[in-house]
Amino acid sequence: MEMIGEIIHMAKSGRLIVKVDENVNHNLIGQALIDNKGSKIGKIIELIGSVKSPYASVMLTSNSKYTVGGKVYRSPSLNHHYKSSIRRNKTRRRKMT
Repeated sequence: MEMIGEIIHMAKSGRLIVKVDENVNHNLIGQALIDNKGSKIGKIIELIGSVKSPYASVMLTSNSKYTVGGKVYRSPSLNHHYKSSIRRNKTRRRKMT
């Protein structure tokens, strides 16, 4: 298990904010996170803050348990990696008169 960082707090939006370690590759969006016991916590939705010291916004899975100040890790199995959101093809339609 590769350590990603430490849980800082729960945001008002319901997402966890994780302080990402400096030596971690920043290609983390969509990555599943687990705790030290191997329980799935959630997935990284976005990275915020500066490039030198980023924070990750994590959407929790249902009935996940976490502790503020606890360490989070990258999930070692490939099936815990979520695909990025599929962008819909948005085209403008003209009104017919």
